[in-house]
Amino acid sequence: MEVDPQEYAQFLVWKEQQNMLQKNIETVRAVFEAESRAHTEDFFAPFSADSRFWMNGNSPSTGALQGVPAMKAVFEAFMSALASGISMTITNVVAAGDWVVTETEGRAETKDGRPYNSHYVQLWKFRDSEIVDFREYLDTKLLADTFRF
Repeated sequence: MEVDPQEYAQFLVWKEQQNMLQKNIETVRAVFEAESRAHTEDFFAPFSADSRFWMNGNSPSTGALQGVPAMKAVFEAFMSALASGISMTITNVVAAGDWVVTETEGRAETKDGRPYNSHYVQLWKFRDSEIVDFREYLDTKLLADTFRF
């Protein structure tokens, strides 16, 4: 059986792309795992220094932020209101090109014992194995009611 060199070269490119997509998905899983432990440094390790963060809504913790320091401030404020991080379960994941899209369910408890359980959609854009853009869609009324932001 002969192998067409051009088809084989295309296969190798496709295989490399698939490996990169899988690596990006694993990076996202690691970020969620760090979030469950409320571990700031592990959470932000794969983000580029100039990454962009955007969350839907009209509260001080939503909208657009630029750079890891701004993102860390919001993350740490959110985590400080929780008893022990937020457990995120990925229910769907799609990766294509530079993007990973996740649908997740989050479960947490505030320090005063109230549940914070919500559904999310996150868009993660990668460049050279780093997250450069993160967008999150969530129930902003639940966020505001639970944390009084």
